[in-house]
Amino acid sequence: MGEKIIHDGVHGSMKLTGIILDLVKTPEFQRLRNIRQLGLAYLVYPGANHSRFEHSLGAWHLAKRLSQEVGLDETESMLLQIGALLHDIGHGPFSHTFESIYKHYVKEHDHMRLGQDIILGRINITESENGGKIPEIIESYGYDFGPEDVAKLILGQSREKYLGQMLHGDVDVDQIDYLVRDAHYTGVAHGIIDLERLLKVLKIHDGELVVDEKGIEAVEGMMVARSLMYSRVYFHHTVKIAEGMLTRALEFAMEEGYLWDFWKMTDCRVLVELEDLEGLPAEIVRRVKYRELYKAAVLASADELSPEEKKELLAAYRNVKRRQEIERNLADAVGAREGEVILEFSIADLMLSEPRLKATEINVLLSNGDVQPLTKVTPLANALKRRQTPRWAVLIASPPEYVKKLREKWKKIIFS
Repeated sequence: MGEKIIHDGVHGSMKLTGIILDLVKTPEFQRLRNIRQLGLAYLVYPGANHSRFEHSLGAWHLAKRLSQEVGLDETESMLLQIGALLHDIGHGPFSHTFESIYKHYVKEHDHMRLGQDIILGRINITESENGGKIPEIIESYGYDFGPEDVAKLILGQSREKYLGQMLHGDVDVDQIDYLVRDAHYTGVAHGIIDLERLLKVLKIHDGELVVDEKGIEAVEGMMVARSLMYSRVYFHHTVKIAEGMLTRALEFAMEEGYLWDFWKMTDCRVLVELEDLEGLPAEIVRRVKYRELYKAAVLASADELSPEEKKELLAAYRNVKRRQEIERNLADAVGAREGEVILEFSIADLMLSEPRLKATEINVLLSNGDVQPLTKVTPLANALKRRQTPRWAVLIASPPEYVKKLREKWKKIIFS
């Protein structure tokens, strides 16, 4: 049996053998080398150039370790390991950057559904003739599960509740890896968590994943880290401006009939294709490439908005056409061209890209044998659950020359 040792910057040396090595060798998995884990965050944090490839290997490594800690049998352990390895296999270019486009333009797909289709062999997301073999590889090893079980698991669905929770729950191997990894590569210390302790305090009790009472502080620490990483990194306003700009370039291209297969592409390919189109897409790509980004004209918190204004913005958040109409109205009012004013949102409980912020919470196994929800046991966890993740709820950005006018007119234009 062949083996390969990969040295990871976060977890150290990892030995890959058998089905894991065969899956890592597939074109679909190798494609993840060319998709940045944090989208355009490297424009703010220069070290944030790590990929979905590294993160997926890290999630697999933690799944293997957690399997051992909680005593899974070989079948469940391998199902969890394969699910963790392939959980991001359907990610499109720049990771979560184009999430709203999936929802509006590519209705039958988001990265999770695409992942399922790839695992089931329904689509080949690569240009390699060796693609499409993931289900064949899974079946060839003769485990007591098939591609369908893996496809369900990446959405947190499993015959055993605890397996779904280990990959898609309040405390899971996916987010443990991305918090540690993103903190490492951005240099933001907020994301540092007690990884070793977390793995030791998770247990299976009555068919579900629970945290031992002794480990409450480790889980609190992870929740603090997650909350701060969202406000400091994932929803940093400059990152959101860059992502918003690139999203508008792709929307414009798709409205003109181009790049409908963007979800198959890698980061570099999307940039090249958009730049070749000339006009607004090319101009935005050049701005992003040389970090000539739009400036924030408005950064409004939820407290600054009336209930009626929130309702209006929620409608725009949920409806791309309504958001585009508001952007055109704002651009017209200040003399900007279409595409030069962007409206972004950070409404935590409606975020497309992070359902985990409203996930079912993990339970705590108390020393007397009782089980209680985490938020009932610790006030800190309860407060973090309710915390508005970023400090801003609405962001409007444009080239610098329109910033002053936008600040003066935005409310009147949007809400009149």
